[in-house]
Amino acid sequence: MEKPHSRYAASDDAPVTITRHRVRLRFANRTCAQPGRGRGFTLVELVMVILLLGIMATFSSQFIGIGTEIYGDASRREQLMSDARFALERLNREVRDAVPGSVRVEDEAGIAGDQGSCLRFWPIVTASRYLSLSGSGGVSIVTPSVLPEQDIDSAIVYPLADPNIPLDEGCLHGNCVASVTSVGTSVSGALSLTVDDGFAKDSPGKRIYFARQQVRYCVAGTTLTRVSTAIDAAIKDAPTVLMAEHIRPAAYYFYREPAAFNQSEVGLRLGFERSGEQVIFNHKLELLNVP
Repeated sequence: MEKPHSRYAASDDAPVTITRHRVRLRFANRTCAQPGRGRGFTLVELVMVILLLGIMATFSSQFIGIGTEIYGDASRREQLMSDARFALERLNREVRDAVPGSVRVEDEAGIAGDQGSCLRFWPIVTASRYLSLSGSGGVSIVTPSVLPEQDIDSAIVYPLADPNIPLDEGCLHGNCVASVTSVGTSVSGALSLTVDDGFAKDSPGKRIYFARQQVRYCVAGTTLTRVSTAIDAAIKDAPTVLMAEHIRPAAYYFYREPAAFNQSEVGLRLGFERSGEQVIFNHKLELLNVP
């Protein structure tokens, strides 16, 4: 039988209600016992954080800027070194295989001297040893791997250069250059050819060289240029090819020192400068061939 409804019926659940109330009080007491939890940052803390971030950003930007500057300097220096190496290697290889006595230090007007801004020489097309020289212009040589060409190449025998005149105008002992007028057929390893002039003196080593062009390297202003043309042509009218830039101006760039160099050596002094970076080269060009 059900109990009658009464306004005091809720008192039957009183223990449950009291227990829940105690749990809530304990949770509230724990929350109050941990002051500061759930609070935001104070103004002082924000200012300190902003200040520290600003200091870190300043040092980071300076570090990155210094690194970028170092990288830029290294790149410019490497570019200067690369340009200089290309020009010097090309010049060194060509001079190494030039006709003996054809290397001349001169100024831009073509006047030879011990110091100057230009270097002129004749590259060798082919070379051999001659078997006989006749006064009538007949020459018999050992057949070379590259044959000389008639009406194009010049034959050179015992070129002891006179420092006052070009090689094609004469040597110390007289004429040493003649134009090839005809080339015969190789027979038993010997090749006969004729030249338009006789040679004043025999070579002790029986050497004969053939050339068809003259080459001149010149420094004008801040650039190094190369000119190539026929031996009997005016070199000033030939087109120029740029070899290097950013050269520091100097009184001279090519030089000979009789006390330190022999007749087959030429000194080269070049300074390159770009955006504050400087590279200086002191190089000795050596001619490997002998008369």
